[in-house]
Amino acid sequence: MSEKKGDIGKLEYLFNTSANLEVYYPTLGRWNRVTCLTFRSFNGKRRITQQTATKHNEIVNIPYETADYDGPLYAFGTNERVEKTNDHKVVESHILNERRKISQKMR
Repeated sequence: MSEKKGDIGKLEYLFNTSANLEVYYPTLGRWNRVTCLTFRSFNGKRRITQQTATKHNEIVNIPYETADYDGPLYAFGTNERVEKTNDHKVVESHILNERRKISQKMR
């Protein structure tokens, strides 16, 4: 059996990860849907759209609610909290930098 390597701690998600998570890019003038990992590390406007009630066996007329999210901001892939500066970018970390290096090698 192989040993786990790297960061193996569980990440904190203080929001519903199955909801529709969106971040706002002012240069594009629109909201974009993102993964929960990007959402928790995006340094800008964030919002969540989710069901307000669950109606079993019914697909239409399900009520939804959209709310701005003002929760904690984390460095990408870590539980390290950082200060908000609203620069509309993902907060970098050593994990993000490692992923970029791997991506560059694959090209």
